[in-house]
This record gives sequence, C-alpha cells and structure tokens, in this order.
Amino acid sequence: MDRSQFEIGETLSIPPNNDPKSLTIDNHEEILKELATLTYENKKLTLVNQLVAGLAHEIRNPLTIMKGFLQLIKPDLDRLQKSDIADLLLSEINRTNGLIEEFLNVARPREQTLEKVSIVPFLRSILLLFQSEATLNKCTLSTNLQNLSQPSFAMIDTGQLKQVFLNMVKNSIEAIRCANRENGAISLSVFRHMHTIDIHIRDNGIGMDETTKSKLFQPFFTTKKKGTGLGLFLSKQIIQNHRGTIEVNSTPMLGTTFMIQLPIISAD
Repeated sequence: MDRSQFEIGETLSIPPNNDPKSLTIDNHEEILKELATLTYENKKLTLVNQLVAGLAHEIRNPLTIMKGFLQLIKPDLDRLQKSDIADLLLSEINRTNGLIEEFLNVARPREQTLEKVSIVPFLRSILLLFQSEATLNKCTLSTNLQNLSQPSFAMIDTGQLKQVFLNMVKNSIEAIRCANRENGAISLSVFRHMHTIDIHIRDNGIGMDETTKSKLFQPFFTTKKKGTGLGLFLSKQIIQNHRGTIEVNSTPMLGTTFMIQLPIISAD
C-alpha cells in the first residue's frame, strides 16, 4: 500500500526502539488492530474520493454551459436593465465552482513543490492580506514577529501553506464576528526551538466546546451555514504532509488557539 495514503490519517504507533524482539504478543495484536483500522479508513477514503471526483465532474459541465450562456445574453439583459440578475447568477456559479475546487482538492490533492522559505517574512505577507478585512470586522492583528532576530527556514510548498494560514485567520475573524466582539483580537506568535518552529494563531472569538473540537478536523464537519467542512480537514492534511502537527485549544466564548509545528532546516 502506498505510504502517502496514510499521511492524511492517524499515524501508526510502534515502539520507538523499533526492535522486533522487544514486541510482546499484546504489542503485535495492537499493531495489527491499528493496521486493520487504517486499511478500513483508507478504503472508505478511496471510495469518497472517487465519488467526489465523479460528482464534481458531472456538476461542473452544466455549470460551464450555464456560465457561457449567461455571458452571451448579458448585453441583452444590460439593455433591459436586468444586469443585476446576470451578475447574481454569475456570482453564484463562480461560488459553486469554488466549492467544487475544494472537493476536488480532497479527491486529488496536488503534488507538493517544496522550496526553502524564511518563515517570518512568509507569515508577514499573509497577515498583510487580512489587515483591511480585520479592520472592517473591528479586529486587531498582533504578532511577535518583530522580536524574532534569528531567521527560521523550512522546506515548504508556499501555495499550500498559504492556504492553511489564510484559512486559519479567516476562521478567527468569523469566530470573532459570531461572538459580536467590539474588541476582536487575533494574535500570531512564533516560537523557535532546536529543530522545529511553533506557530500559534489565537483569537477571542466564540470558541468551541469539547464535542466540536473532537470533530473539527473530520471531513464535511462544519458549524457554518454555508461551510463545506473541508477547510480544516485539508489544512491538517497539508500540515501532516509537511511532517508537521496541528492542534487546537478552545473555550466557549473565550476563544481558540491553533498550534502548528513545522520542522526547520539550517540556513546553509
């Protein structure tokens, strides 16, 4: 079985010394159970992937036809002062196409293109994208990036990780909006260790209870009215494929902290 098939699921727990002689019968039975569980989950995921890819293809074709037809008749609607109808329909078609792309990312995740990147400037560029939206939602964005004098480099796919952090900040803004905060606050903190870098994204939004936290990274689970439940699932998959980890702490009505850890490399 392809190793990559297990990267999106749970890891297999094998004793750290990897010495077969040290494994007891109970250890063997436990590992076999975990392998059976992983195999079953992998088969389910494969079926879901096939279903999603086929369904997305069937939906996209008529959407493309409808979009082309609307663009063709839009000048006529403009003359009839009905351009708002065409604009609304085109907007909804584009939004649906965006959702289809998210589903396809699950069904056929693209290969990584890794490059050596300095993490702090990378994170600064992402925060700049959200300054205006944060201001509109009465949120302040703060960081400790200015306190980090030592560069930290990692081998990352910038497109994929940008998707992760954009999703995290967007979720924080939405959580603050749901809590009706007048003093919304989002902080991004980075802590460097010997071989890893920790990135914490904290907000004072609506928070989550234990039930929601336990399901947070499951595909298609969402608490949003128009959510797909794929954003955090894909984020976890991307982080794991970068040999990193992602965890969450949250308290209802107090806020949420996402903690991402990534391996770093030398500056040479």
